[in-house]
Amino acid sequence: MLLTKFLPIIDKSFIGKTVLNKQKIIEKTDPDRIYIENIRSFFNLPFSAAKFFCELAVKEKIFNRKKGYICPNDDCDRIILSVSDGQAVPDEITCEQCKQKDEDEFVFLTNDLKKLTFYQLIK
Repeated sequence: MLLTKFLPIIDKSFIGKTVLNKQKIIEKTDPDRIYIENIRSFFNLPFSAAKFFCELAVKEKIFNRKKGYICPNDDCDRIILSVSDGQAVPDEITCEQCKQKDEDEFVFLTNDLKKLTFYQLIK
């Protein structure tokens, strides 16, 4: 009975707001694309500490480390290929989105593309 009186007080306090903010971060996070920034903002850590914990999760087989290759077209900026560590990467990548939009360029050399590291939750 005391708990039922206490919980609404917690919900209205800063603790309740903090829990709600954490819940929103979790809801927006895709378990197949977890970025260091997600971990940093959730735990309120510096970037280096968040990266450390992501790498620790890889070693503990909680996360897979993935590398995403980003389309360089200004109006696209999507990940057009993602690969796990050790997976073979083709020399050229086609951005299907840009191809469908009849962009001038839609085939790119993999070495010329910007790369982004992210993590995937192992299910």
